[in-house]
Amino acid sequence: MPDGEHFLYLARTLAGSIGERDAIYVASLDTTFLPRAIVNSGTNAAYANGHLLFAREQTLMAQPFDVDQMQTTGDAVPIAERLDLATQSGNISFSVSQNGVLVYQGGVVSEGTKFVWYDRNGKQAGVIDQSAYKFEARLSPVGKKIATAVVDPISGNTHIWLYEIARSIWTRLTFDPYNYRWPIWSPDGRTIVYLRESSLWQKASSGEGSEELLFKSVNTLFPEDWSADGKFIAYTTNGPNTQTDIWVLPMSAASERKPFLFLQSKFREEYAAFSPDGRWIAYQSDVTGVMEIYIRPFPGPGGSKQVSAAGGGLPRWRQDGKEIFFAGFNTNILAADIKLSETTVEIGAVRSLIQFNGVSENFDVSSDGKKFLVVTRGENIGSSALTLVVNWPGEIGKK
Repeated sequence: MPDGEHFLYLARTLAGSIGERDAIYVASLDTTFLPRAIVNSGTNAAYANGHLLFAREQTLMAQPFDVDQMQTTGDAVPIAERLDLATQSGNISFSVSQNGVLVYQGGVVSEGTKFVWYDRNGKQAGVIDQSAYKFEARLSPVGKKIATAVVDPISGNTHIWLYEIARSIWTRLTFDPYNYRWPIWSPDGRTIVYLRESSLWQKASSGEGSEELLFKSVNTLFPEDWSADGKFIAYTTNGPNTQTDIWVLPMSAASERKPFLFLQSKFREEYAAFSPDGRWIAYQSDVTGVMEIYIRPFPGPGGSKQVSAAGGGLPRWRQDGKEIFFAGFNTNILAADIKLSETTVEIGAVRSLIQFNGVSENFDVSSDGKKFLVVTRGENIGSSALTLVVNWPGEIGKK
């Protein structure tokens, strides 16, 4: 801010999507000044010429702001529409000087994402496209549907959608004005658990009925896998003095759902995946300084065994437990042979199966390990034109 002491910052309720409780705060280097929310918005903000500039959806707004009282003093008015919005960071593409000059990037600029099928030989076997930004892709247990989170291009919120492969039909599963991410399927395919705001919720995959709170949390929980026997859900969350840790939620009666810690250290442990027999969990960790894939007995005790040899993430089991697939650092998918017993695990050599173009956001694999669904970036959509406005405060006076 102009006084060199106060500053603005954005507080978001969920990384990767814009939430209705996101807000721009004003704070001070003087710790006796308590930070306070001054406007609801999920994007970056700036102060210039007596106004606070921020965005709602993809519209740049200007609202009178008193720098002495550090509060708004009038209504917000739109000054530019359909700006480039980066949903992941919440940044709207604009910059403003203190002498009345404004520049912004217009148009709906989004690469979006698409789902690409590959076989085990690395041959592309089909594309599922949609003009939207989609995140994780999770195949249903019988491989007939895909669950994913799709960004609403207007609100910036994410919702759970299902794709029926045989009929090429998209169906929206969630509708309330929240952010939804990280869907996982129940073993029978009848239920989907997902992240809504910071807690775990569930809903019938048929879309019937209303969603139900599964486990309430203050810290954000990321559901990652549901054991084949239906008894446990693995999720990750940040600890107060650690990075991401792996927890397990028993799927017993609601009154008995008490999660327990599976793995915690000062390093990152995440993307937990139950083995088909439920005796092991594969996960990724950066304990060596590089993200690698490991296997550890569940529920324990026992140490971990490293699977990957040169980096890896997003482990996926073959349904018979004889292979683990994971993403490499060179836009490829790799596999390792696995031999499990009740107490031991033998890991074979790692080999590359699929090399693909572009950047992978996520992937999943069919139960038999023969088909791979890779999330890749799509084509550019819209314009990237820059607009320069001189004396934008004067334009507000004309509105």
